[in-house]
Amino acid sequence: MERIIDVHVHDVPLSRKLPTLFQQLTGRLQEGEAWRERVERAKLSQLIEDMDRAGVTTSLVVLHEETDEFLRLAAQHPGRLFALAYYDSLSPRKGLEQVRALCDVRPDLILGVETALPLFHQDPRIRDFVPLYEFCLERELPVQFHLGGADTGEAAARPTAFGVLAASYPRLKVVCLHPGGPWHPELPSLLYQFPNLFLAATGLQGWEAGKDGSPRTLRELFRQSGSRTVMVGSDWPEWKATYVDSVKNVRTLPWWQRRNVCWRTAARVYGARILEDRTTHMETPSSTR
Repeated sequence: MERIIDVHVHDVPLSRKLPTLFQQLTGRLQEGEAWRERVERAKLSQLIEDMDRAGVTTSLVVLHEETDEFLRLAAQHPGRLFALAYYDSLSPRKGLEQVRALCDVRPDLILGVETALPLFHQDPRIRDFVPLYEFCLERELPVQFHLGGADTGEAAARPTAFGVLAASYPRLKVVCLHPGGPWHPELPSLLYQFPNLFLAATGLQGWEAGKDGSPRTLRELFRQSGSRTVMVGSDWPEWKATYVDSVKNVRTLPWWQRRNVCWRTAARVYGARILEDRTTHMETPSSTR
């Protein structure tokens, strides 16, 4: 089976970490509270089973609370799980201390940093976040920024801000985590322009499919900027019920795009360790080129 690397899952439901934001989303869903209750019952221990069902080889887990459980699962399933240290942008100094401590304890498993500062209407270019970028440069860690949905309507979440960041720190790998739907018109040209700017596309289960079955919005992005900067993320467990179907969507892409989105771009961003495959049921690619 072809390798798939999911670059964005959560150790706890994000709706539990950011309840105000997800109250808006829940209100727009037909299932409403029933959906939210199912999501919040999800446990990290269920992730490996869901990965096996979907055919996902490796997942990057954003560590909010369940660090001990993550370490237990990572030890039980070598090569299947790596992590992103969560940076609390509302407390920049404390947030960086927590990221540093986590990276010092398990540098073999921490492949990057995740922050949700655009969701809090914070601009990534302000001075408060410079120590984070300097730390990530020192440790050669990429930074994922959760852009949030269109409802945020904030200039801080526009791709231009991340283009400026990529230009200011050309050795820093900047990942924009996009929740699906239409792209901002600035995004394709910025991805094409900056070699250190990448996109993690989540919410594939909600996109309109083209005639060949592939996600139409994604195909349109590829026509403008190519597929070498794009990775796939599921946002598990927020979309646990449609997790398998969203992965199926990715498999409908043409092979030359699919291999970039599924694993080659992730290997370029997060390093060769993410290709370590100690399982017997997945095929290991021989090269990331």
